[in-house]
Amino acid sequence: MSKRNITKKTLDKYKKVVDEWFNNDFNGKQAYLKFYPNVKPDTATTNFSKISVIPEVEEYINFKNEEAAKIVEMTHEGILRELKSWVESDITQVIGLSPEQVKQLPVSLRRLVNKFKHTKNKNYSQKGELLFEQDTIELSFVSKERALEMINKHLGFYEADNKQKAPQINYNDLSPKVLLEIWNARKQD
Repeated sequence: MSKRNITKKTLDKYKKVVDEWFNNDFNGKQAYLKFYPNVKPDTATTNFSKISVIPEVEEYINFKNEEAAKIVEMTHEGILRELKSWVESDITQVIGLSPEQVKQLPVSLRRLVNKFKHTKNKNYSQKGELLFEQDTIELSFVSKERALEMINKHLGFYEADNKQKAPQINYNDLSPKVLLEIWNARKQD
């Protein structure tokens, strides 16, 4: 996957991979496999990483991100504000509410609900007389833990940790031939 001499046909195919990546929750391996189905999954992951840093593809990814942000009118501040509301949410505000009351909650609280289930049960006596009706409402909410993780990623809290995990190279231990290859590769970037 050379960064130079990329043909228009190849670039168009890489753009389709990027489009799929945007459509499938940013799963690079699956996006790559859709257009290159004969590749091994580990290779697909590696190849997606490689094509995503090709300048023309990187430019296309940035363009897609900007267009997506315009469509949803999202900013970094808006994303962080929304994630913060997830973390600070208090589900006790919805305990014991009727379906109508749930519908009347402020939008900021309703957005926290990712699953709503309403069931009605009628309980009868042995003679078949209706004793009472029972309404049950089940609400599932966005994950506070997930929100915190997303905030941390968005703010780059894990970046230092990730850099620490990178392999350390002692250039003194490398042969002159390998050093020359590294030097030439960096000049091409």
